[in-house]
Amino acid sequence: MRATERSVRRAAVAASAALILSTFSSAAPRAPAAYAIGHLTLVLTDPSRNPDGSTPVTTTGRPLYLQIWYPSSGHPSGRLRYAWNNPVYNQNGGGAVYPGLPDTPALTFPASASTHEIGEGAPLARGRFPLLVAPHGFEGSSGKNMPDTLETLASHGYIVASVEHTGDDDAWYQTHFMESYVGLKLGPNPSIYAATILQRVKDVSFVIGAVLGGKADREQVPLAAQVLSEQIGVIGYSLGGQTSLATVTGISAQALPADRRVKAAFVAAGTNYNLVLNAADYANAQVPLMFFANDTGIAYGSFNTFSHSPRKYLVDIAGWNHHVGGYQTSWCQDAHNSLLAVNPAVFPQAFIDPATLNPSDIANFVFDSAFYWSYTGPYQLGVYNFCEGSVFDGVSDAQLQAVLFGNPEILTARRALQPSMPLERELPITEMTRLSGQYAVAFFDATLRHAAGELPDMGSPLVQVVKDCQQVQPHPFDLGAGDQIVFVPSGDSYRVTVRSGASLLDQGSTRLSVTANGTAEVSYPGFSFPVPGTVDPVSLLFVSEDGAITTRTSADYPGVDDNGSPWYMRGQLLLGNRLTIAALMKDLDSGAAAPGGGVFATYDAASQRVVITWLGVPAAGTTAPNTLQVVIYATGEIDITIGALAPTGPNYAPGILGTLGIASGRTAARDLSRVRPIEFGALRNGTPVVLPFAAGGAIYSQYEQGVSGSCRPAEDH
Repeated sequence: MRATERSVRRAAVAASAALILSTFSSAAPRAPAAYAIGHLTLVLTDPSRNPDGSTPVTTTGRPLYLQIWYPSSGHPSGRLRYAWNNPVYNQNGGGAVYPGLPDTPALTFPASASTHEIGEGAPLARGRFPLLVAPHGFEGSSGKNMPDTLETLASHGYIVASVEHTGDDDAWYQTHFMESYVGLKLGPNPSIYAATILQRVKDVSFVIGAVLGGKADREQVPLAAQVLSEQIGVIGYSLGGQTSLATVTGISAQALPADRRVKAAFVAAGTNYNLVLNAADYANAQVPLMFFANDTGIAYGSFNTFSHSPRKYLVDIAGWNHHVGGYQTSWCQDAHNSLLAVNPAVFPQAFIDPATLNPSDIANFVFDSAFYWSYTGPYQLGVYNFCEGSVFDGVSDAQLQAVLFGNPEILTARRALQPSMPLERELPITEMTRLSGQYAVAFFDATLRHAAGELPDMGSPLVQVVKDCQQVQPHPFDLGAGDQIVFVPSGDSYRVTVRSGASLLDQGSTRLSVTANGTAEVSYPGFSFPVPGTVDPVSLLFVSEDGAITTRTSADYPGVDDNGSPWYMRGQLLLGNRLTIAALMKDLDSGAAAPGGGVFATYDAASQRVVITWLGVPAAGTTAPNTLQVVIYATGEIDITIGALAPTGPNYAPGILGTLGIASGRTAARDLSRVRPIEFGALRNGTPVVLPFAAGGAIYSQYEQGVSGSCRPAEDH
């Protein structure tokens, strides 16, 4: 690398880089599992609350469905099937069995199979074991709650109880959808309660008490004698992550104290939903914490405020996919099975006369077309990106169109993308699952079993780890109004120039419909442009509200998950297997722009250039406007021009001010640390610099507020 080039390269996260893995030993595999896995299901009833969690009690109580994995001395009987159907709801006969709960039609497609061989009802192994309670994510289910990780923990000697939260699970979601949109009348429903997290935390505490006491209401819980009552932990994903955290912090705004029986919390992909927790709650945590796959930002920027936790870790994973990471290996199985189950005759009859249809047909249709489609769009993000092409085996064109409300776009997408599936090979489901299981086992071994030594390095280039204290130097914008970054193709590289005094071009009159983190398709007859390292010229652009242009599909670029972490967002930029032009990649809100503002696109045929403009668009939750413009020429030149940059971070997780530049999307995971940001300001009005691009390269800079705060020395912990 030439001296000029070296002078403009910079480290991604200067201060935290010194901490990454610095306290960890060299890569070492986890000890092999020592136990076979047993499994049982229970329906426990909390007599102190109504089904919706309210009091005073006027019903038989709040039923909770549990799946429990445990170390077993028996022989496994085969792969267990994890269904979405919850027996508390399904076939409830108008609420006759469990008054106040819906009667949800059964899903008829095969359930996903467990990763491990499991013995249903197998004998519990001899000895005493730690207890882990696992709350699931928003409108999830107990069997789809990090299933591979919970199995792995049981094989390492943990009793793991996954609790399904009545009224905030998939059964409630299906019921609500069918009654609201399909018109299928079901049994009585509990109202959606305002204090979702409050009731979830109460569920967790109730399950701990039931397991320790060996009984809940009239139901026996046959584990109490072998639970180590001083070794109790919680492990949750997504909204279950916040539930786990709130269990050990308490919720001061609702006068709920922390459950001091819990001695460690594994907070996976959590978020501070509705800002239920505050800084005082964070400081109230008095147990070890691990914030894992922090893709929704509960810890970044707040990590140091957990000041009374004796140990804490932030395991930041670049490019982590939220939903796939939570459902793990069940994701692609359920996608395949549910695609096959949809009866094409359901559409559009479900919306015309649902009374003529089998309720289970409607349930299958709702599950697939609403559950998966709402997360994925026509291009099925999470199916194309993370599943093998075999996910479509046996699925006819009619099936696909029925699932997508008759939309033939799915057929075009499948033909184009199936040969390359999975598209995001650098973050496969197997690696997400491996990291989840190994970090969970290592964390609970260290904190509940007090295993000697530090956590081992899991040997993944996707991971950065911060222990106890986070310090990140701020990197304010080094560009301002009138600065323009020019990228000119030069073989397999770009010749990069930064010049000052540039003016914005006319943005045109076509405002794109991209609100709510949306993406708009933009193309013009006869226009295309070359990209170094790409065989075919690019003619189709997808413009995101969130300050980025991509070139593969609209749905495979979701709203920017602006959690504040430069490392996580680096993965979004570099590992996506798509060209990305980052004008100001962050969580933007064009709907909050001043009158006349928004996101615009126009084509200047005379100059053979496309002009994309974000005009007066603030970051989500803020008001200061950002104005930027991307101009793409038929020659391949790309110009990014600054009109105004607001020094505002995201609303919930201050950190990222924005990302500017271009990326091929073909970076290998092993090269994440090598492909470093640059200082565009150092190039202003200087000579052009040729920077590599085609072979997995990127030319970009990340601007951030930085993280500071008082951290006690490790010996004080």
